[in-house]
Amino acid sequence: MKVFIASHSQELASKLRDLILGRGHECTARWIVEDTRFHAGHGAYSDEERARLALMDAEDVAAADVLVLIAEEEGRTVPGGKHVETGMALAAGRPVVVWGRRENVFHWHPLVTVVKSPHEVIALIDRIAQNGATHSPE
Repeated sequence: MKVFIASHSQELASKLRDLILGRGHECTARWIVEDTRFHAGHGAYSDEERARLALMDAEDVAAADVLVLIAEEEGRTVPGGKHVETGMALAAGRPVVVWGRRENVFHWHPLVTVVKSPHEVIALIDRIAQNGATHSPE
């Protein structure tokens, strides 16, 4: 199963990527490894670099079978590409797994399942890989 991870935290995304790879799945989110200036913010990039990163992320989302979004803690809201990437996955009919809490109205979309732990993320990815299930009641 090919998985894209959308997150505002490169560190959490990297840890989840390791779990996903350990289960024999593939992670299409190259930003986790290749974007070495992620923590420096948008000011660290030229316009050309931003365009390249946007195209890379769009390709990586399109290549994935499922998208995992790592939500922010309660009370914390951040801007970012993770919401755009989630929208791209939903528009393509891909299942989305939200680890944490719902952050916006699209997290109630029928293709979205919300889980509370990384182990639940992995279990759901395994289930989707086995039988194509895209939603489970909470």
